[in-house]
Amino acid sequence: MSIRYRIARAIVPATGMKRLFSEPLPVILEKVGKINRRRGYAHRPRNISYDDILIDGYHTLRIRTGNNNRKALLFLFGGGYIMDSDSGDVRLALRMGRESGRDVFFPYYPLCTDTGIETVFGVAFDVYRRMLEEYDAEDIAIAGFSSGAALSIGIALHNNALGRPLPMPGLIVAISPGTIPSCDGEIRAMEALNDRDMLIDASFMVRIKELMTRGRDVPLYMTSGHKGDFSDFPLTHFYYGSDEVLYAAAPLFQAAYERHGSECVMHVGEGMYHCYPAIPFIPEGKAALDEIMGILRKD
Repeated sequence: MSIRYRIARAIVPATGMKRLFSEPLPVILEKVGKINRRRGYAHRPRNISYDDILIDGYHTLRIRTGNNNRKALLFLFGGGYIMDSDSGDVRLALRMGRESGRDVFFPYYPLCTDTGIETVFGVAFDVYRRMLEEYDAEDIAIAGFSSGAALSIGIALHNNALGRPLPMPGLIVAISPGTIPSCDGEIRAMEALNDRDMLIDASFMVRIKELMTRGRDVPLYMTSGHKGDFSDFPLTHFYYGSDEVLYAAAPLFQAAYERHGSECVMHVGEGMYHCYPAIPFIPEGKAALDEIMGILRKD
């Protein structure tokens, strides 16, 4: 492991993020609410030309990163469906778009602090539908981090559930996608990694379902993505750190793709943490992000 990673490993637990995710849900929401008041649509790119498109009443930034790009990137930020985007998310989206030669669509999609997961899926799906007005499906890549990664897969799952009204995107890159455990065995698999995870507490992945569903029956694929229909899915690259609780979902997704005859590639950072490619300050994170850029350029 790099020296910078070892330093981060020592410092990150002191931020209290994992402790926050282990709190009762009302406490989490109270604290996250204070964070979100400083985030969201307030963080728009500076010194860059962009269009602000309202889709289903929510802002989406459409950013041209080059002259006459024929490809586009749908970037979906993470935060467990409860934390809004910040300036770091916007900067990362811009970097990924510029270095891969793609225009960027950055939706400020709704959170489950305000609405149910069905609305979240609907907005993300309609953003993708809007992109198809300007770009061919095979030239669109969807990349997401954490809950955004679950949503990147979820758009295609939703498309299948609706009878496939839209063509599938050309590529999905899912960095540490979450999924709600659907049985006791899946819960135990996450708990077995809990002591190694410095950011997310395994208990959060069980308790967040209550907020996502708001007490309603919702399609299972919206909470437990690995239970969805992966038929005719685009090539999907997964990135997990071996020391995160969500790594327990990797074999579940792998099996789901194989079961439906679709192709995915699992990239595992040994000893790495949740969404490690999002932090290129760490050499291991930079190497993974550079690899992702290459995948986006090649497609």
